[in-house]
Amino acid sequence: MTTILGCASGPGEPGTVLDLLIAGGWSCDAHGSNVIVQSADRRLKVQFRPERTPTVPRQPLWLIDYQPADGDTGRAWRAAFTDDTLAELIAAFFTLLDDDVELDDDLV
Repeated sequence: MTTILGCASGPGEPGTVLDLLIAGGWSCDAHGSNVIVQSADRRLKVQFRPERTPTVPRQPLWLIDYQPADGDTGRAWRAAFTDDTLAELIAAFFTLLDDDVELDDDLV
């Protein structure tokens, strides 16, 4: 058996991320190979987009959008990952998003 550093292991399988989210109760909608997964509250949306536009070959493989609910503090944001990003790193990103964070009132 050969052992390599995790950071050198390549992008991995999309199921690493998608299975984590679906097991957490996220809804899943597939359009060909492209998959959209949304959190139960619809504030987080993940797009896995292997079917690319031929005119834009290096668009992100993964897009993650957050939209706060009406009356929520915080701002909308987007994260994008290319096909070079480790699936395990993206899965860790979602694991951290699921943790509550306490902020000083000055930062909110």
